[in-house]
Amino acid sequence: MTATLQIKKNRPNYYILIRYQDETTRKERQKWATTDIPAKGNKRKAEARLKEVFAGYEQNGIDLGKDVLFTVFIKEWLENLRPSIEAVTHDTYRIIIYNQIVPFYEAKKLKVREVTPLNIQQYVNFKLKTVSSNTVRKHLWNLSKCFDSAIKQKLIAFNPVKGIDMPKKIKYTGAKYYNGEQIDDLLNVTKGDVLEGIILFAVFYGMRHSEMLGLRWDAVDFNNNTFYVRHTVVRVDKITHKKDSTKNASSYRSLPMPI
Repeated sequence: MTATLQIKKNRPNYYILIRYQDETTRKERQKWATTDIPAKGNKRKAEARLKEVFAGYEQNGIDLGKDVLFTVFIKEWLENLRPSIEAVTHDTYRIIIYNQIVPFYEAKKLKVREVTPLNIQQYVNFKLKTVSSNTVRKHLWNLSKCFDSAIKQKLIAFNPVKGIDMPKKIKYTGAKYYNGEQIDDLLNVTKGDVLEGIILFAVFYGMRHSEMLGLRWDAVDFNNNTFYVRHTVVRVDKITHKKDSTKNASSYRSLPMPI
C-alpha cells in the first residue's frame, strides 16, 4: 500500500491518493482521501498529514484490500463527505458518529461485513433508553448512508439498516407560544438586559436564533425602513459557523423595521 499527495483541478485543497492491491482479484485499486489543507503554500503541512494518515492505516492494521473495521470505515466515510456537504452539517454528523455510534461499536470490533440487522437493532434498543425515537432515526440515517457507501465499494452486498423496523416517528404537534400577557411579562423582565434586543426580534418577528445572531448592518435598508434575513450564525459543538445564507430559500426574506 502506498499514499501520495495529489492536487485536483479547480479544487483548493490537497488530496491523498492511496493505492493498494485487492486481495481477491490481485488488481491494483485506489482510494481518495480529502484534506482541509490549501494546496497553495502548504506542502510541508500536507506532507505531515500524509504521514499521519498512512501511519493511521498501518497502526490499525488496515488493508483496504481486506476487511475493514466498521468504526474505522464510518469515520473515513464521514471525512469523504466533507467536500459535498456544508460544514455545519458535517459537524452535526460528526457529533452523532463520534459521540454515539463509534463508542457503541468500538468494543465489538466488528468488520463492516460483520454488522448485521441484529447489531443495528441492539444499537436502536440501547439508544431508545435515553433519547427519542426521532433522534434514533437520525442516527440510523447516518448508518444507512454509510452502509450504502460500503455497498458501492463492494465491501458488502446488503445494507443491514434495511433489515430492521424503523422506530416510530413522533409527529410534530406544533410550537408552543406565549400569549399577550406572557409576552408583556417577558418584555418587562428583560428590559435593559443585554439580550433585550434579541428577545424583541424573537417576539415581534419570530426569527430563528441563528437568523438573529446573523443580523449585520449590510442587511439593513434605512431608505426603505426594512432589513433582510440573509446571514446566519450556528454553533455546533463549540464551533461557530457563519454563513451568507439561510436554512432554506423561503427563509431569505425582508422585514419592516419598527418606526
